[in-house]
Amino acid sequence: MTAIDERHIDRLVRRSVRGDAEAFGRIFDIYVDRVFAYAYARLRDPHEAEDVTETVFLKAFAAIRTYDRRGVPFGAWLFRIARNTTVDHVRRTGWIPQPVDDLEELAGPDPIVLDEEIATRLDSAVVRSAVRNLTEDQAAVIACRFFWDVDIRQTAQTLDRTEGSVKALQHRALRALARLLEEMSADE
Repeated sequence: MTAIDERHIDRLVRRSVRGDAEAFGRIFDIYVDRVFAYAYARLRDPHEAEDVTETVFLKAFAAIRTYDRRGVPFGAWLFRIARNTTVDHVRRTGWIPQPVDDLEELAGPDPIVLDEEIATRLDSAVVRSAVRNLTEDQAAVIACRFFWDVDIRQTAQTLDRTEGSVKALQHRALRALARLLEEMSADE
């Protein structure tokens, strides 16, 4: 997100904190597709993802008056609500994602080139489909870093991890995602 967008969102958040429902409606418009995409990527069911998305925004609206930036942008705060709500839904319904094997031992392309390649394809439906097959933590870091455009430091704060562990998790997630994309293209 650009600096102008962040300032605009900050103004909307400040208005929402003061009780301006119209400002929160604009926040909803800005983030609803991202929240839905994250929930859908984890749940694989559009109706369940819609329910989770609704719950995320209800929780955010109820908690907006307690929002305190403290170095974490609103999007990261909202992502944390989305992640926790999705995890709660998974626990309640008993759905368990299929984890991808740890790929550290597999030889592969240079991580920087891999990051760039995956990032350029991240908006495609195929990639979003592949993300569904990552572990919860891997999907969260991919969503935070690439779908939500949150930097490493803020991703670490959002996920309650160190920056180093987020970098390592991102590396493993991108390698797993590359392997999944390779498998998916071989199946076509």
